[in-house]
Amino acid sequence: MFLILGNAADPCCVQVNSVLKARGYETRVVEDIFSEQYRFMWRFAAGMSLGNGNSRIGGLGEREAGGEIEGVLVRETGLHAVSDWSEKDAQYMAAEMQAAQLGWIWSIPGVVINRLPAWLFLMPRPSFLAWVALLHRAGLRTPDMVISSDAQRLQDWRTRHPNGSIFSPLSSPSHFQVQTETEWESVKRVSRHAPVLLEEAHGQTWLACVVGDRVVWDGAVPEEVQALEERLCNFARIAALDLVQVAVAEQPGIEQGKSPAFSVVSVEVLVQFPRFCCEAQTAIAEAIADLLTGPRKCDGSQDPVEVGSAAMSYGGAR
Repeated sequence: MFLILGNAADPCCVQVNSVLKARGYETRVVEDIFSEQYRFMWRFAAGMSLGNGNSRIGGLGEREAGGEIEGVLVRETGLHAVSDWSEKDAQYMAAEMQAAQLGWIWSIPGVVINRLPAWLFLMPRPSFLAWVALLHRAGLRTPDMVISSDAQRLQDWRTRHPNGSIFSPLSSPSHFQVQTETEWESVKRVSRHAPVLLEEAHGQTWLACVVGDRVVWDGAVPEEVQALEERLCNFARIAALDLVQVAVAEQPGIEQGKSPAFSVVSVEVLVQFPRFCCEAQTAIAEAIADLLTGPRKCDGSQDPVEVGSAAMSYGGAR
C-alpha cells in the first residue's frame, strides 16, 4: 500500500492518488496519522538507522494483517490541533507527535518522498539564505546580496543597484521589492534594529519542480534555462531532496554590455502545486508516482545531517 500524508483536497495528493490507482496500486490518503480513526503500528530495530523499521496502518475494524506500507508521499509535516486541551498541553502533545512522526518517517524501509531532515521538518520554509551554499556547490548562480545594518554600506549597495533590490527577512522565505524612496526608508528603519538582507533585482522568472532526476518546468523555457536541469538535479541530490520547487530568473548584467545570467532566486521544499499549469501538474504527479513505485536508489547522496549543518552554518534555518 502507498500512503499519502496530506490534505485530501490538496490537488497534488488528489492527482498522485489518481495516478497510483490507475496503475493498479492500493493507496490511502491520511490527513492525520495519529487521529483516532487509524490503528498505527511502528516497530524499529536497535540503532535507529535509516529504513530499519516496519510500519503498518489500517482503519479501525480492519484486519490486523493489512496495511503494510510500501511507499509514502509526505505533503504535510504539521499536525492537526488537539481540541479541548489547554494551550500548554496542546503544544506539548503536538511537539511529541511531530517528533514521533519524524522518527517514523526516517524508519520506513520503502521509498519516502519528502523524507526531510529534522531542521527542515520543523521549519520547511527557511530563508533563501539557507540554500545559497548548497546551490553554489551544485554549480548554480544566486543573486548578489548583502547582509548589514550599517547605514553607509546599505547606501552604497543602493547606489550600485539603481534599478532596485529585493528585501528578505533573515528568518523567513518572504521577500519584498524595494524601489521607491518610501520603501528604502522602511528598510532603513528595520536596519536600525537588526541586520537586513538585500538581493539584486531580477527579471523574468521560470518555475521548475525537481522530482528525483527529472525537471518539470511550468510551461516553455529558453534553452539557456533548460541547460540548468543537470545542475538543478545535482542541487536536489546534495540537499537530499527528491521533491523540490525552484524559481530561476534572468539576472541582467550590471556592467555595460554584459550578457544576462540566470540565477536561482527561490527554493520551496513543499511544492506549491497549484502554481503550475495543468500540463506541468500532470507531469509532476506522474513523476512522483514513478519515483514512489520505482526501485529505491542508493546514489550516495550526502547525509542529511551534514546538509542541515552546512545550511545552518551559512545562514541558519531559523
